[in-house]
Amino acid sequence: MNGIKQFTVSLLIVISPAIMAKDLMPKIVSNSDGAVTAQFDLSHMGQDCGLLVKWGDGTEKKIRVGRDVNEEDFTVTHSYSSGGGYIFEVEGSTIKKGLGTVFACQGKTYRQAICIGK
Repeated sequence: MNGIKQFTVSLLIVISPAIMAKDLMPKIVSNSDGAVTAQFDLSHMGQDCGLLVKWGDGTEKKIRVGRDVNEEDFTVTHSYSSGGGYIFEVEGSTIKKGLGTVFACQGKTYRQAICIGK
């Protein structure tokens, strides 16, 4: 009986990291002519979840990964109205939308400084 308990605990330890997401870092973040595009692959999440993208100028975008966008390959783009320095952030966020509610994507918040010249 003791061996079964040890196996169960070991199995949970092995499976848990696969369920818990890695960080929420985009594959690519590009900046061109006052617009920033971030390309993501969050297929490692393994389930639908919510993201909040903050562009640093007060603009935010809520995304239901696996519902609004394909978790394997999606992009978000934002154009800035004025030049300057901004902090681009991606964090998990529970998004309520009727029966389409999703819980926050689990992972480390991603932050990157962005410089827009105009």
